[in-house]
Amino acid sequence: MKKVFQLVFGDARNVASVLIALALAWACARWAPDASGWALVGALVASAFWQAI
Repeated sequence: MKKVFQLVFGDARNVASVLIALALAWACARWAPDASGWALVGALVASAFWQAI
């Protein structure tokens, strides 16, 4: 569990990417509830690429 908290709250980029991913999934859930999980997965994958650069 410690690693998960470190991954999410490690630095400002981590916090920003998680917040953006959650906001995108929430917004998607408002209009297409079935697609919100896929939107979250896509946003998290995109944020992982953002973290890598």
